[in-house]
This record gives sequence, structure tokens and C-alpha cells, in this order.
Amino acid sequence: MPSQTGGRQALRTHARSAVGCGLTGFALLQVGLSVVMDRWAPVLHDPEYGHKLALLRARQAEHPDWPLVLVLGSSRSGIGLSPAAFPKLAIEGHSALVFNFAITGCGPIQELQTFRRLLRHGVRPQRVLIEVHPLLLHQDHGIGEETWLDPRRLDLADLGTVGRYVGHPWSLYERWCRLRLSPWYSNRFLILNRFARSWLEAQHHQDAWTHLSGDGWLPYGRQEIPTDEYRKGVEHARREYGPMLADFHVTATADAALTALLRACRDEGIPAALYLMPEGSEFRSWYSPPARREIADYLARLRQTYGVPVYDATAWCDDGDFWDSHHLLATGARRFSKRFGGEAVREFLAGSYYTSRGRPRDVSQNTR
Repeated sequence: MPSQTGGRQALRTHARSAVGCGLTGFALLQVGLSVVMDRWAPVLHDPEYGHKLALLRARQAEHPDWPLVLVLGSSRSGIGLSPAAFPKLAIEGHSALVFNFAITGCGPIQELQTFRRLLRHGVRPQRVLIEVHPLLLHQDHGIGEETWLDPRRLDLADLGTVGRYVGHPWSLYERWCRLRLSPWYSNRFLILNRFARSWLEAQHHQDAWTHLSGDGWLPYGRQEIPTDEYRKGVEHARREYGPMLADFHVTATADAALTALLRACRDEGIPAALYLMPEGSEFRSWYSPPARREIADYLARLRQTYGVPVYDATAWCDDGDFWDSHHLLATGARRFSKRFGGEAVREFLAGSYYTSRGRPRDVSQNTR
């Protein structure tokens, strides 16, 4: 009888040990994947960022001595700015590498997040072009980036950045923690798409970012768009931005994020410029005169306070250049990029916008 009791106790001990080892192994696998995603393989949780980072590193490896000009912005810039269409540009006599790192859905909050993440990943630009999406200057009470922000795409450091600028940070933290409890499961489609794509059904393929050009541009897939589809795109845009247009004002949240980004650039000694992407005449007609004045006054204050040039390209394109009155078709993007690079970017790269003590110079003569 004692031997039977001892045998059962040994069995229970072995069982507890096996369960403990299994749980420990499971936890280590989850933590290990989180560390790998955050430090070395962001494509496994944020494919758009990950693909662009890989392309940028490849371009920098090709031209290690070229100073980097980084574009931060929304899908307007991601689709609408083709660095390949820019004229040849230089910084202090050295050929410049311009890379489009605009991210879908980005406003000032995620532009700040992207900039800080790139610095953590060892990317240090010599100049930064920052898109100002006018309607994303209005973010409050569940309106704006917070409503479409995917916590799966954030790493731990991103969470600390973004959490300062959302209305319900604890809800964001809770959703992020749930996803990171088992990243092998929550990111399974991205992991399989990367390492075992043939195992996935077609609807789970992550193909969009494989069509990026070598400099980060994602051209719209069609040269022309039928009138009925154009109208659908315009109506979708009006529904999407209706809450901002209804009672537009520059909100404290958006202002805090954008000014934090400009301060971060200044602290890093990286000159920055602000620019507004083109909009079709119908989209422009939606702004009220007071909204237009507030946007112009706000950008003028940023220019004066931070010594940054502001390039307003809102009316630079014809209506036929768009597929929804605010995203450019590929042909329109190339035409716009040629002009923008030749007029705005070339002027920006030729200037010096900070004194040796880090104070902004008067650049009013360099603005439009």
C-alpha cells in the first residue's frame, strides 16, 4: 500500500511538473514572439510598416552615403507621392534619398508614433516632410484616428506614445494586452502569410504591401475610374469625414500630437516641413469659410513657433487626377510629385531652418 501511495504521489508530481513546463513553454513562446515582432520583425504584426521598413533599409544599403528625406503622412501621401517622379534632389551637395513612409489612416498621432518607432529601429532621417491632413486636426469624442486604430499594429513603446492622445487609453491597453497574451494566435494569418503562404485561403493573403515601389509609393491600381465608381468614392469620403466637417475646429488632442512631433524633430536636430496634399474641387467645397480660416491660422502659428515651412498644395491638381476627390490616381500622382518635388521639396532641402542653438529661424519667405 505505501508503494502504491508513493507511486500516485510521484505521478502527480510528474503531472504537475509537465503542466508547469508546458505553461512555461507556452508563455515563453508568446513573450519570445512579442520581442521578435517588436525589435526585428514588425511585418508580423504591422505588415504595412514592416514592408516599408524592409524597402527603406534596402534602399539605404544601395546608397549608404545619401542623406535620407522621410515622408510621413496618410494614405493621401502613400498613394499620391512618388519619389521616383521627383527631380534629382540634394542636401548640401549630396544626392538625397527620398522615401515615402506614409501609413494608411495616419494623422498626427500615428505620424508621431511612426517617427519614434523608426528612430528605435535605427532609421535617422536628415529631413522630414510631414503631411497635415486638415480634417484630422479635428479629433475628439471618438472622432478621428482612435476610431480606426488597430492595437495589433502597436508595439509596447507605441502603446505608451499613442495612449497619451486617445480618449480611452485603458480600453486601448486592455485590447492590446488581450492580443499579446497569445500573439501566435492573434497574428496567425500574418505569420502564415510570411512563412507558409500556401496554407492560407486566398481571402487571407496579405498582398497589398507587396505592390509598393522601391521608394515606398503605392500607386492606385487603375489608370482611370468610371463616373459611378468615382461618385461612390466621393460619397464614402463625405460619410467618413462628415463628423469632422460638421463642427470643425483644431482640437487639443490633434494639436498636442502634431506639436509633440515637431518638438521631437527639433530635439533630434532634424529639420521638418509641413505640407497639405491636393484635394478635388468638390472635396474643397465641403469646408466652411471659418474652418478654412482656422486651418490657415493654425498652420501660420506652427510656422512661426517651430520655424517650419508650410507647403499648401491643396489646389495643385485637377479633378480628373483623383479617384474620389482626395486620393490621386497614379497618373495624377506622378504629375503632382514632379511639381511638388521640384518646387516645394527642392526649396525645403536648400534651406536651413534651425540656428546652431536649435532655435527656429524666420522662414516666412520659404512658405506658400
